[in-house]
Amino acid sequence: MDPFTTSAVLAAVDTATTGALSGAAQEMGRRSAEALAGFLRRMRGRDAEAGEPAAVGEPAAPVGEDERRALAERLVEHARREPGFARELAGWLRETGRLGPHAPQAVAPAASRPRLLPPVTAAFTDRESILAEITALLTADRPAGAPAIALLHGPAGIGKSETAAHCAHTLKERFPDAQLYIDLAGDSSQDAAGPSAVLTEFLGWLGVPGADIPPTRERQTALYRSRTAGLRTVVVLDNAHGYPQIAPLLAGGTDSLVIVTSRRPIPELVHRHGALPLRVGPLSTADSLRLLARIAGADRVARRRTSAEAVVERCGGVPLALAEVAALAALREDGAGLETVAGELAASRREQETDGPVERTTDLAYRALAPATARLYRLLGVRRTAVTVAHAAAAAGIANDEARARLRELAAAGLLREAGDDRYRVHDAVRRHARLRARAEDGHAAIADAVRRTVERQLDAAAAADFLAMPLRWRLGPAYRELSRPADWTPAHARRALAELRRERENLAEAVRAAGEYGFDDLVWQLCEAMWALHLMLGFHQQWVDTHRRGVAAARREAARTGDRRPEARTLVQLAFAHLGLGQYAEAEEALAEAAAADESAGHRRGRATAVETLGLVRLRQWRYAEAEDCFRTAQDVLREIEPDEDGAEDVPRALALLERHIARALAGQDRYAAAEAQFDRALIRIRALPGADPHNEGRVHMNLGEMRLRAGDPGAARASLADAFTAMRAGGAGLLQADAAEMCARCARALGDAAEEERWLREARSLYEESEVWSGVARVDAQLAELAGD
Repeated sequence: MDPFTTSAVLAAVDTATTGALSGAAQEMGRRSAEALAGFLRRMRGRDAEAGEPAAVGEPAAPVGEDERRALAERLVEHARREPGFARELAGWLRETGRLGPHAPQAVAPAASRPRLLPPVTAAFTDRESILAEITALLTADRPAGAPAIALLHGPAGIGKSETAAHCAHTLKERFPDAQLYIDLAGDSSQDAAGPSAVLTEFLGWLGVPGADIPPTRERQTALYRSRTAGLRTVVVLDNAHGYPQIAPLLAGGTDSLVIVTSRRPIPELVHRHGALPLRVGPLSTADSLRLLARIAGADRVARRRTSAEAVVERCGGVPLALAEVAALAALREDGAGLETVAGELAASRREQETDGPVERTTDLAYRALAPATARLYRLLGVRRTAVTVAHAAAAAGIANDEARARLRELAAAGLLREAGDDRYRVHDAVRRHARLRARAEDGHAAIADAVRRTVERQLDAAAAADFLAMPLRWRLGPAYRELSRPADWTPAHARRALAELRRERENLAEAVRAAGEYGFDDLVWQLCEAMWALHLMLGFHQQWVDTHRRGVAAARREAARTGDRRPEARTLVQLAFAHLGLGQYAEAEEALAEAAAADESAGHRRGRATAVETLGLVRLRQWRYAEAEDCFRTAQDVLREIEPDEDGAEDVPRALALLERHIARALAGQDRYAAAEAQFDRALIRIRALPGADPHNEGRVHMNLGEMRLRAGDPGAARASLADAFTAMRAGGAGLLQADAAEMCARCARALGDAAEEERWLREARSLYEESEVWSGVARVDAQLAELAGD
């Protein structure tokens, strides 16, 4: 079979050029793209020798489907004409194929059976008819590959979430492979969780390491559906806002069940995917009494039957309202709690005729709180975030122990629900009530103070974690002034700090929104700075774009007040990196041009050098190597102008050293190998002269030098450089890059015909990938070992 079909080559071109690879695959994807650029330069040279018109200037990376297809067709044509070119292209196709969507799945061997369903309360009542309909749905005929989908819709507090969880738990034995749950926060479009963030979480729970999750939503969706195809999976998408939010989250495969809850019908889900719409209505009187008895106590309900029936009538069969008044009655010590609550409900109904049952019962529960607990309740309703003891303490300005005790009081009153790990959830309807009471009783100034206190605490924690994760990088902002690298710092500090940033990722994004809403622009851009390590090392690119767009707007408002445009430029550079990760080069260029202009107007040379350097990195991605070289040399010139007392002066030696490496890469991209080799040597000299060891960046130089030597046809010299890279990466604790260096050493051994050496390096790489739990790397190396055994 002809390996050089246009479709096969186009698939590899797509993998190498769309910016869709991340983490462990990113370095290999970069090499694949650079090799493809080399093919294009050679084809242009052949065309020029044949007298065919050649394009003016540097060849550029293809943009869009049409340009990628045209490049694939040219590759096929040249391969069929030149046997040597064909052999090299076949090898490239094989290597790139190990990175694409059809590569071995990146799944941990024992980490792919998540159990995320929230517990159902012991007070759950009825809904047997809904369970029966969902059960019947599972046996109904569906097209191959179509999951069973049930849509539970109804008003706030009617029990949709509890019903979905109850049905999923009851049926979970049918879905042993994965049980997924997410609260989509769809009360409003502003707060609703984005599909990319949810896909990232789901893929992680399904055993895909964060380093192997693609940056684009389209690739994430493809991987998610590929991962769930053939699995028996139940997925609960709770509190959905609308169809665009949930369409990418539908599991693949006929053996899956998806339960969606929403306050409104979602017709697209019905007519496009055959979802079964189920309206969740009020409980019957009998079931309402049963629910009341389960919380307030059966004896109390039996003794006060008339009052219980009055309470049930006024709650309208709404489970949330019934649960709140039942908790209130149970907490009363006068023995007549139901009578008291019934009277209060009647009075409340007369006073608040426009309110529904949930609003009235929530208000009753609130009025029974102690003043300090009521104040905390109000302040917690201001922000939509997971409630932790630390955040509650900051909001109210109290000690952690007191905050913990008052959170337990709120949970006992039915106004909070424990979510584990010292965290609590607040129902949207309850949160709205708390927010309204805060506005009425505390006023905007007190609310703003509470928001600032909590965001400042989040910023301090995030900055500390970011500093530990990447202690050597240049930073901007007062949040870092008191931080210093611990004397006993090791890569383990970085791993723990990065894990903490990931755990708080959604809360940090919400903090950016809240700080902007209340006018704390100084906190917004500093939060963006503190999320640098999180995004640079773990991705979450769509969230990165969202938060940093807010950061840019906040920094611009701050600049209008203070005249300091440095934060604006800094946040624009970080936004450009987010666009670069998504392959959005035009957007990245626009952000960098604005950043350079802002830094130039501020006279901030360290920031301007960063903006120009980053534009050079964009040019490398676009194969515009001569332009990249110009950017890097310009950045060097700007850095050399920085005076000793200027901002960022202490970082100049390190920045200049890293630019030497970038220039060498740009020279190698132009096939100027001798000049590039000398430049790599200069980079090594500068890095080794820095105060304190930097084995990570020393290893990167050796790595790039080895790649260039291999591409230039000298695998022996390449092997020596890559072995040096392997040693340096080991000293720096960079396990993934060390594994990558081992794979590259294996490629050199193969080129030299040394099968034993190739196997040794492949097994070394496999061990490192396994140690880092990067199972896609394990699978890729296993495939290479199998090929080697077959040879």
